[in-house]
Amino acid sequence: MFLGIDVGGTKLAAGLVSDNGTISERRRELIDQSDDQSAVRQITALIQSYSKVPEAVGICIPGIADHKGKTVWAPNIKGWNHIRLLEHLSEHVSCPVVVESDRNAAVLGEVLYGCCRGKRDVIFLVLGTGIGAGVLSSGQLIRGSNDIGGAVGWIPICSRGQRRHFEDIAAGPAIEHAALELFRQHATLPELASLARHGNRAVLELFEIAGEAIGLVLSMFVSIFNPELIVVGGGVSACWDLLSLSALPEMRLWAQPIGASQVEVVVTQLGEDAGILGAAAVAKGL
Repeated sequence: MFLGIDVGGTKLAAGLVSDNGTISERRRELIDQSDDQSAVRQITALIQSYSKVPEAVGICIPGIADHKGKTVWAPNIKGWNHIRLLEHLSEHVSCPVVVESDRNAAVLGEVLYGCCRGKRDVIFLVLGTGIGAGVLSSGQLIRGSNDIGGAVGWIPICSRGQRRHFEDIAAGPAIEHAALELFRQHATLPELASLARHGNRAVLELFEIAGEAIGLVLSMFVSIFNPELIVVGGGVSACWDLLSLSALPEMRLWAQPIGASQVEVVVTQLGEDAGILGAAAVAKGL
């Protein structure tokens, strides 16, 4: 059994994962951000709360897990500014621990437990509060020199005559902010999706704009990495039926045509368990 811990900006989710991907002894709690060390203490206590010692612990974090410098940077968690998380945990936990970025963990989880089993060229696009991509090319993770590879939220996109970062167009908060400017009142992403599915033209256009940006980035994936499969996950992927209407045509328009004709784009089937399973996959790979 491997313990997978999914660290987010607002919550911790954990579970023991068997070889076939079955999750047991689930835990879920709000993350403690009362001081710079509170989240680290909370994760330590969470691991120690399991009576059965796992073979290894995998932790996925919403930021950069720098394997060279052995530090973690996660801007949405208080105090996590290049901290030595692994060093602290290893002092208090008896089994091996590994830390990985959530985007890399996501693609490994899909390959081990999800829809990408047996595949070697896969990209997992995380569309959530932020945006990132886990890239597996010829069976190897693309990390970059400082483990920043896959930070695709920073890609500049020209959208409707305005150049912005990809994350500022297609992340969940970005779509909600665009709606706030349009309607002068706040609406959540699920509420906006419901309006769009009921034919609200103004909201449909918001998803069309976000979808076009996604399609442009997908075309880059296809032309640069020639993946077999692109998996879309994160909270925004619940709106893929709306986003895909413009995303897929845009991808096919701009991508290398042979690669575009061969790639498949799907929504993750791991759902809310993607983080736990991804973290467990990282632990299993130790």
